[in-house]
Amino acid sequence: MLVFAEALDVAAEGAVWYARRIGGGSFSAVHVPGKSTDTGIHARWFDFTGGEPRLDVKPVGSDPTTVVLEQIKHLREGDENVVVTVVLPEQFRKRSLLAAAQRAQFRLKIRLLTEPNVVVADVPAVTSEKRPEGRVPDRLLLRVIAGEPDARTRNAVEYARRLPGVSELRGLHFGERGWSDDELGIPVDDAPLEGRLGDSMLAEIRKHTADPNAAVNVVLPERIDTGLRRLRGPRALAIKRCLLFEPHVILSSVPTSQ
Repeated sequence: MLVFAEALDVAAEGAVWYARRIGGGSFSAVHVPGKSTDTGIHARWFDFTGGEPRLDVKPVGSDPTTVVLEQIKHLREGDENVVVTVVLPEQFRKRSLLAAAQRAQFRLKIRLLTEPNVVVADVPAVTSEKRPEGRVPDRLLLRVIAGEPDARTRNAVEYARRLPGVSELRGLHFGERGWSDDELGIPVDDAPLEGRLGDSMLAEIRKHTADPNAAVNVVLPERIDTGLRRLRGPRALAIKRCLLFEPHVILSSVPTSQ
């Protein structure tokens, strides 16, 4: 479990809560100084977390992608089969896909999404607040997007099952289906697919996030094209677009090479 912290803001507050929750209380954290970096982040991070974990602040001029890949290698301790979850807090002043795509963290996210056995968990916040607000949820609900009971979905379910600190784990399927819950081994909720997938997704997720004490971790199975090292599937992109700025929603992309 690794948190890549650009700042100690509302998004980072949510990321720390999430990482502690699914990491069994233990995780690593790294910071790469940038043009507008908070120079006092190390001391403020210590005060905020109580010193655990220590924030590993890299030298100025370090490349974020290289740093994160090195951290992943270190956490695996030589075992390439170890799954590492990289938690990326992203704070936005407004809902803008263009602004999100121009951030350096967007390039880091794209690179990590093509790395085998790396799960990218995006923790967004849309606010102008520059400091943690002292408000985090009490419950974490996991919803695995289950289009079909294929290898990708089963891999995502297996990942979700291993996460501690989860209040509820269920699958989520949109539209008609011709398979049973037993094929995934978890309860699967059927939601109507009315119009665009993004609209149907938001309607379903907001049933839960209407409770301010609940956060929803949407687990998204994704397929990596091992030859081109890129993700495949417009369905996944549609889901990401609609959830990027949604409060109390964490989106975890679980890759499977096929």
